[in-house]
Amino acid sequence: MNNTDLLALAQQYMADKALIVVVVLLVLGYFLKRTPRVQDWMIPWVLCVIGIILACGVLQSFTVESVVQGILAAAIASLTHQLWKQTIDKR
Repeated sequence: MNNTDLLALAQQYMADKALIVVVVLLVLGYFLKRTPRVQDWMIPWVLCVIGIILACGVLQSFTVESVVQGILAAAIASLTHQLWKQTIDKR
């Protein structure tokens, strides 16, 4: 999967307004990773909850669709981080 495939996947399932949530979650995940008191297993859960809150705010409604958008944003942010990490670090 390359950057073009990931972008196409995000555009296919994500609302255009909610794409900014992915970027915010990537930055937030970066800072959470470097916070000593936050354990690695907690980061996806925190991103998921914050993604739901942000998506509901961006879409200006608390519906099933906005909750799903938040979960998708967290999943895409985590996938993007893992693709970057596995490609660059070559584990």
